[in-house]
Amino acid sequence: VRIFVTQPGTKNAETCLAYCPPNEVVPTDEQVDLDKFILYLDHNSVPFLEEAYVDYSKDQMGGQLTIKAPNAKVPKIDDDAPLPDRVNYILASEINPNLAAHGGEVSLVEIVDES
Repeated sequence: VRIFVTQPGTKNAETCLAYCPPNEVVPTDEQVDLDKFILYLDHNSVPFLEEAYVDYSKDQMGGQLTIKAPNAKVPKIDDDAPLPDRVNYILASEINPNLAAHGGEVSLVEIVDES
């Protein structure tokens, strides 16, 4: 099984889980041995998969697989990151998901130092 993020770091990022036959393993993938199978993480997606999880819950139709990757659109940043990066992180992770439900989106144009 391989997990990767398409268009990572963009508003169109999607987290994907796919069967990975042995002949399609990418040498740069990170491998996680989960006893029953090996999980391959796309090397370029790793920063965007931090805090991601996969969950399976049974329901009346059999079950549902859910993948949550809160950092897929914007990777988690440190507290000492530059101000524009911190603002963009808040916009992408907290503000825009709520605005998207209403067809909206905001982006940072510039930060002006008015001291």
